[in-house]
Amino acid sequence: MPSVAFAQVQHTDIAELMMKKYPITAENNDYTIFYRFSTVGEGESSDEDIVAQITSIDIIKERKSLVISIDDINQDDLMSVRFSEELVSAEGKRLVLLIDGEEKGYESNTQDGKRTMIFVLPENSKQVEIVGTRVIPEFPSAVVAFVVVVSSVILIQKLRKF
Repeated sequence: MPSVAFAQVQHTDIAELMMKKYPITAENNDYTIFYRFSTVGEGESSDEDIVAQITSIDIIKERKSLVISIDDINQDDLMSVRFSEELVSAEGKRLVLLIDGEEKGYESNTQDGKRTMIFVLPENSKQVEIVGTRVIPEFPSAVVAFVVVVSSVILIQKLRKF
């Protein structure tokens, strides 16, 4: 009887296979932002916009946001962006999407710790900002409070011994 060997294959999400990648580093961790620009057209399918491009992606801690600078948006485009929820999330709320400073609507879903957002990007847009309630590298206040309490207890015990 012939033996059959099976190889375990890592299945990549098919959407990520169709998207471009933009690597970023935050708090010494590497992340990949997946994105795609498609021209807005009739029907279900749209052609990929090969002119539009991302020029930079930054995390703005003070605004709790992910800022995507874009260029060459020569017509209304449909933009898809997928990122780890570790980067920016909105616990108990929806994220806020700003395009050139104006709040816009979007469709979104979350799966396996990654958020995908899809929205219309108006012609000549320059910046997309995704605002949450938390961004990396933010320490939850409970962790900070715990460290302060533990440090205080240790310090008090040491002072009593002297």
